[in-house]
Amino acid sequence: MALVWTGLRLLRFSTLRRVLDRYAGSPATGNRGPHSSDPVRWAVAAVAARCPLATCLVQALAADVILRRRGLTSELRIGVRVRGNCDVPLEAHAWVECGGAVVTGAIEDLPDFKVLTTLRPQ
Repeated sequence: MALVWTGLRLLRFSTLRRVLDRYAGSPATGNRGPHSSDPVRWAVAAVAARCPLATCLVQALAADVILRRRGLTSELRIGVRVRGNCDVPLEAHAWVECGGAVVTGAIEDLPDFKVLTTLRPQ
């Protein structure tokens, strides 16, 4: 996650995405473990709990790469919602879905977010 966070600060998003796509395209060596998103969900949540800089976008990008290196198909979604009568009128959120389940970024009011884009591997 630290590398993703640093990449977001140093590179354009499209450049970082290409770098991550290239890394995700090279299969992990050795045993890939179970073909489930549960270990990835746990690992990302564990690191995020200890890293205050792990925003939803950082977590989503990291989880997306890990899932794809494990050979799982994932979709990174970025959405927004409008909030009335508050200090922040527009709110953005990023999350990853794998096999129809939300891996990272699951929040109670996720259905309120309108998907702007879905990023898939190129």
